[in-house]
Amino acid sequence: MTIIAGIDEAGYGPKIGPLVLTSVVMELPSRYDHETNLWPLLKNAISDKVQNRRNRIVVNDSKKTYSQRSGLRLLEETVLSFLWSKRERVTSFSDLLKLLSNHDSDVLDTYPWYKGKDITLPVASNISRILQCAEMITHSANLQNIFLRDVKSIFLCVREFNRQIEYTRNKAILLFNNSLQHLKEIIYHFGEKDTKVLIDKLGGRNYYHQLLTTGFKHHEVNTLSEGRCISTYTIGNEKERMNVSFIEGADSKYFPTALASMFSKYIRELFIRLFNTYWQEQINDLKPTAGYPEDAKRFLSQIDQTRHRLGIADDILIRIR
Repeated sequence: MTIIAGIDEAGYGPKIGPLVLTSVVMELPSRYDHETNLWPLLKNAISDKVQNRRNRIVVNDSKKTYSQRSGLRLLEETVLSFLWSKRERVTSFSDLLKLLSNHDSDVLDTYPWYKGKDITLPVASNISRILQCAEMITHSANLQNIFLRDVKSIFLCVREFNRQIEYTRNKAILLFNNSLQHLKEIIYHFGEKDTKVLIDKLGGRNYYHQLLTTGFKHHEVNTLSEGRCISTYTIGNEKERMNVSFIEGADSKYFPTALASMFSKYIRELFIRLFNTYWQEQINDLKPTAGYPEDAKRFLSQIDQTRHRLGIADDILIRIR
């Protein structure tokens, strides 16, 4: 069997809210290689385009499948139907986080907008639609012997994000270090197979050899190519091996990376929903924010007096970079 994995993030640019980074691991029959385009193989259940998708779900870069105007429905139907097709029938945000991240709930308790709060899922679609989509995925994937083997997410809320920035002094290194956690999980669990990982370029970086060598102290790292569009490496030892490519636009070119993008975005948007709900309960007629820099300035200005009255410190609210 062939293992192909994708890693992608949501929330790298904002000043408010978490950074979420997800890995998706899929297994293919050995007759397929890592360059196989999965969309045609799964076309009965999955489209790569929002338009003309008919009754199918969409898998693509989350920037193409989500907007504030269109809402969460497309993201939600994809994320939940893939999980439900694996019989992981999560029905709340807290269950989703526990399933994908093995997080410490005490971390969230330091944020008043998360503490004791939850969201019932689905929030934008409905259970009958999720079941229908899950059945379509199962049927289509079984016909091709293509299986979703693992999904894992890392989320850094603002305080944790700021702590890592203070340590690394570099936002791109922060992103790489958390991607490294996913890479180590993948090689540990799937390194005995023919494994390929496809990652979107991290912070515009083209060279990763030294970072990978530092991160994988007990593995040999070899450079196959390095350039503006793609940088590829092999990582391995006598027990395990994988091939890793950092690719410009990987989240729209490769199925598992696109799916990882959608998982990350869905999780981040649920965090942001809890955040906005909290502040709108404090301040009447407050317009919600997605947390990106320009609108974050507006939002922080409007909540300034209230947050000081509530004693809410900067380090749980505002990213330092």
